[in-house]
Amino acid sequence: MTRKARLGLYLEDETMRRQIKIAAAKRGMSATAYCAQAIRERLARDGEIIDNADERKKAVLARMDRLKEEIGPVGVPAAELVDEGRRR
Repeated sequence: MTRKARLGLYLEDETMRRQIKIAAAKRGMSATAYCAQAIRERLARDGEIIDNADERKKAVLARMDRLKEEIGPVGVPAAELVDEGRRR
């Protein structure tokens, strides 16, 4: 038997639950499958799920640059720091 990861989804109102069930039914899927697909799409859009190795590297570097902006100026782009680290 295959074990499945479980995630609970609690909604503020019954209307959203009905909207999800209707949208899923229109696509011939269960509400669970519909929500899982929506979450997967959002993770991919946010750069959390990446199949291509080059895209994964770009996403990691972009996240590093965003973090650097939050922390404050370092003076060197993250990509240059990574390249320098690889040369050593």
